[in-house]
Amino acid sequence: MRPWQLIALIFLLGLLAVFNGWKPFWVLFYALLVAFALSLVWLALSVRGLKFTRSSVGGRAEVGDRIEERLALENHSWIPKLWVQVSDGSTLPGHHAGYVSSVGPRQRIAWRARTLCRKRGRYTLGPVTATTGDPMGLFRRELTLAPSSQLLVLPNVFDLRAFPLFPGVMPGRGRGSQRSLQVTTNVVTVRDYMAGDALTRIHWASTARHGQLMVKEFDLDPTIDVVILLDLNKDAHAGVDESSTEEYAVTIAASLSAYLLRQRDLAVALEAPGPSGMSLPLDRGDRQFDRALEALAIVRADRHITLATALAELEMRLSRNTVLIVITPSSDLDWEQQLGHLRRRGVRPIVVLLDPSTFDERQGSISRVVDALDGAGVPSVTIRRGDALARVLETSTPGHISQIGRISR
Repeated sequence: MRPWQLIALIFLLGLLAVFNGWKPFWVLFYALLVAFALSLVWLALSVRGLKFTRSSVGGRAEVGDRIEERLALENHSWIPKLWVQVSDGSTLPGHHAGYVSSVGPRQRIAWRARTLCRKRGRYTLGPVTATTGDPMGLFRRELTLAPSSQLLVLPNVFDLRAFPLFPGVMPGRGRGSQRSLQVTTNVVTVRDYMAGDALTRIHWASTARHGQLMVKEFDLDPTIDVVILLDLNKDAHAGVDESSTEEYAVTIAASLSAYLLRQRDLAVALEAPGPSGMSLPLDRGDRQFDRALEALAIVRADRHITLATALAELEMRLSRNTVLIVITPSSDLDWEQQLGHLRRRGVRPIVVLLDPSTFDERQGSISRVVDALDGAGVPSVTIRRGDALARVLETSTPGHISQIGRISR
């Protein structure tokens, strides 16, 4: 029965008791009136003394991580809570932290919520609300126990030891270039002080350790810039959820970014034009890698811009000796000519080609694209659904088509 229905019944019984004078009407009138008053008092007391605690899981996780929350509900009053429903408004798929129970006086109830992060993206944990009411079920009251917090699920990253398609003989230092006579941002070693060395180049920590003056040696700044272009054309992608070309492409972009930024110490930019795309300018180091993962966590293949258009927009920003890594499932042939034009300008293109027909049988074959890239001298590697991505990328050769495997090392 709803409260207004009970109020109407009490009012009706009161009228009947006054005009009829029959004693049972008065008994029912007073009984329901007292029950109504007690329900209001119980409702007011039912939310007092409730305390909720929730362990923090941090602001970031990675696909494949299992997050665990410890939750507890305490009743600090002497009034028992006959029933309390704890509801969690989290948007993380598969995360269920709700609970329904009665809580006695001075009682504490604890439970855990474990969730496997299967899908990258930005999610909220909470808010947590509690709903309780009176024994008659006439009234309900809801209060917020904990506010919402943000959780960013980062894409999976494979630790690559090599990427053979990456050009090795290009201007720049990589890991073994010539020493620079000028002061740069790249200190590689120290040596004994020689007459004429500037005092600003003295490395005082090494000087104190060796007992003689030691100066810093610098490397030339690398001249290789790497731009990773992620094709997010909605019409080109196939598959659903984890078994989709979109998720494979993002995982590959994240793994290559880790390899180039950490193993090769190069300046890397990420481009993915579109409504939910990204444009990350050139930078290097762990800070750039963190930015790349955060950007890749939320990109979506939700645009209708072809790869040819994306290359045309990017062309004027690519300088000579830039390595362009294109990650795409596109089976069109119109963008291959643009890569040839970029090669004539001194840009070194590499294509990581996802075979959409292995993700959806309705998609066309990419054999013509592989042949066209091979004929144009553009190194490429083809990824199929179920491939062990780390192994395929580490053993890739131009025109290589990988074998079916698992998406793991």
